[in-house]
Amino acid sequence: MLPLFIYLIFGQLLAWRVLPELRAAVKCWLGLVFGCVALMWLPCLGAFVWGFTFRAQIAALAAAALGAAALLPWKKAPALWKRRTLPAPPALTRGDGAGLLLSLLATAFCGYLLHTHVLMPHDDGSLWVGQSTYGDLAMHLGFVESLYRQGTFPPEYSIFPGQQIDYPFLVDAASASLRFFGLSLRMSVIVPSLFMLLAVFYGFWLLADKLARKLAPTVTAWLLFVFNGGFGFLYFFGGKYNLTTLLSGFYVTPTNLVDEDLRWVNVVCDMLIPQRTTMAGWCVGLAAIYLLITVLEKSVAGENCRRTTLALAVTAGAMPMIHTHTFLALGVLSAVWFFAWIGKAKKAGAARVLVSNYVLYGAVCLALALPQLFRWTFDAAGTGRLIWFNPGWVHGDTPWLFFWLINGGVVFCAMLPMMVFLRGDRLRLFLGAAALFVLGNLVAFQPNPYDDNKLLYIWYMIVDIQACAWIWELLERTRPRALAAAAGAAFVVLGTLSGAMTMLREAVSEYQLFSPEQVRAADYITAETPADSLFLTATAHTNPVSVLAGRSILCGPGMYLYYHGVDYADREAQVAEMYKGGEKFEIFAEKYGVDYVYISQTERSAYAVDYDYFAGAYPLIYSQDGVSIFQIS
Repeated sequence: MLPLFIYLIFGQLLAWRVLPELRAAVKCWLGLVFGCVALMWLPCLGAFVWGFTFRAQIAALAAAALGAAALLPWKKAPALWKRRTLPAPPALTRGDGAGLLLSLLATAFCGYLLHTHVLMPHDDGSLWVGQSTYGDLAMHLGFVESLYRQGTFPPEYSIFPGQQIDYPFLVDAASASLRFFGLSLRMSVIVPSLFMLLAVFYGFWLLADKLARKLAPTVTAWLLFVFNGGFGFLYFFGGKYNLTTLLSGFYVTPTNLVDEDLRWVNVVCDMLIPQRTTMAGWCVGLAAIYLLITVLEKSVAGENCRRTTLALAVTAGAMPMIHTHTFLALGVLSAVWFFAWIGKAKKAGAARVLVSNYVLYGAVCLALALPQLFRWTFDAAGTGRLIWFNPGWVHGDTPWLFFWLINGGVVFCAMLPMMVFLRGDRLRLFLGAAALFVLGNLVAFQPNPYDDNKLLYIWYMIVDIQACAWIWELLERTRPRALAAAAGAAFVVLGTLSGAMTMLREAVSEYQLFSPEQVRAADYITAETPADSLFLTATAHTNPVSVLAGRSILCGPGMYLYYHGVDYADREAQVAEMYKGGEKFEIFAEKYGVDYVYISQTERSAYAVDYDYFAGAYPLIYSQDGVSIFQIS
C-alpha cells in the first residue's frame, strides 16, 4: 500500500503547487487524479527501458518520491517548525462537503460490489464474481497477471501470444505494479479501483457544481448520473418481468434488457465496476473536461492561465492508453467548444489569448498523445475492423426516437424542450455534447457498436447537468411550492428508479468463475512452470492458466479477441485439431513452441481430446481432480 500512497501524495503536491488558485476541494480531487495517472504511467515509462520488472517499479517510485520532495513547501518549513504546528487542513464549503459525503457513500457501495465481484473466495476454495464481472473481469485479470509474471513490455496478449495489446492497458498495468509490492491479484484490482471510483464520483459532483452553480441541481444531476437509467422499470410492473426475474435472471434488469431494446446501462453496475478502462478513463477525463472549461472561461476573460492550460494538456495527453474513447470524446469537445467560444472571445477582445492557450494545449497534448496513438491505437484501427458507419447506435427494431425516450429517460425528455431555450455559454457547452451524441449515433469505433456508449455517456454527463439546472429553474418559478416539490421529487424518482433496481440486482448477484479444482491447478502452474511457458488449453474465458497463473495460452476467447480486432479464427481452429493428437499436434506444437497441454472437463467438452495419445507420448506432470497437465518441451 505504501507505494500507492507515494503516488497519491505526489499527485496532491503537484495539484496544490501547479493550481494554487483553485479552491481546496478541487485541488484535492485533481491531486487524486494526478496521483492515479502517475501510478498508471510512471512504471510503464521505466518498463520501456527495463521491461515490466521490479527494477522499473523502484525507478518509478523513486521518481514519484523525488518529485514529491521537490514540490514540498520547504520555505514554509522553518516557520511551521518554530510554531510546532502543522498546516491547516483544507476548508470545504457546505456544498463541497455534501458532495464528498455522497461520493464516499457511493464509493463504499462500489467497495462492497468489488468485494463480492472480484475473485471472492468461498470456503471450498472456489472464486466467485458478480453478474457484471462474469464476462469482462477475466480479461483484465489476465492482463494484470501476465504483465506481472512475464514482464513483457509493451505487453502482448497472453491469450494470443505474438499479438501486441492495442487495447488501453494502463489501468491493468497499475494493478500489475502493485503486485510487485505484495498485493494479491484480487486486492491489486480492488484497491486502486476505490481511489479511481472516488475520483469519478467526486469529479462529477464538482463538474456539476461548476456548471449548475446551485446545490439543488447539482445534487439532482449527481443522483441521475450515479443511479442513471431510463424508463425500463415500467416493464417490471406486471407482465413477463417482475421482481423475481430481476433478482434471479442474468442481465434481466431495467437498464440492460436486450429483448426490449433497453441498452442504456447503469454506470455503476455495467461501466465502472466491470469495465476498468472506462473507470480510469472517466477518472482522468472528468478532470480534463473540468480544466478545459476553466481554460475557456479564463481565456475569454483575457487570462493566459498557462499553468492551467499545461495541466490540461498533460492530463489529456496521458489519456489515449488509459481510455481511448474518453480521449476521443475530449478531442471532439475541445474542437467544438473552441469554435463555439471564439466568437465570444472576439467580442471580449480576447481571441488571441484563447488561440494562444489552445495552441499550447494542442501542442503539448499531441506531443504526449501521438506516440501512444502511433504505437498502439492506429495499429488497431489499421485492421479495418474498428471504425465503421453505424447509424442509429443499437436501437434494434424500436423506432430511433422512442428508443432514446425509453433509454434516456427523464434527462433525454428534458433535453428536447431545453434545447429551444439554451443561450450563451449553456448553448456552447451543449453543442459539444450534441456533437458526441451525433457521432455516437453515426459511427462505431469498435466491432461491437454497443461500445459507443463510452462516447455517449460523456454526452449524458453534460446534458444531465444542464437538464437538471433548467428543470430547477422552472421549479423555482412554479407555484404553489408544494406542486414544485412534488414535481421535483417525481423527476428524481423517475430518473433513478431503473438504476436503483439494477444496483439492487447487482448487489445480490453471484456466479462461480473458478472451481476449487481450477484454483489448485493454477497454483501448481504458478509454482512449478516457467513464467514464459506456452500452454495449449480450451478458449473458454474462465481459464485458470491465463487468468490466475498469468501464463500464455495458444488462443483465448473470441469474446475478447474479436472485439479487439484480432484475427484469431485460424488459430482457434488449430486448437481443436491439436487436441486430436497425432501429426497435426506435432506440427502446430513445434510451430508455436507449445510447452504444456492442459486437459480438464472444459477441454473434454469442447474438443475430441485424444487423452491416450498425450499419455503415451509425453510425461504427465500434474493429475488431480480431473485436471491433467502434460509437459511437451
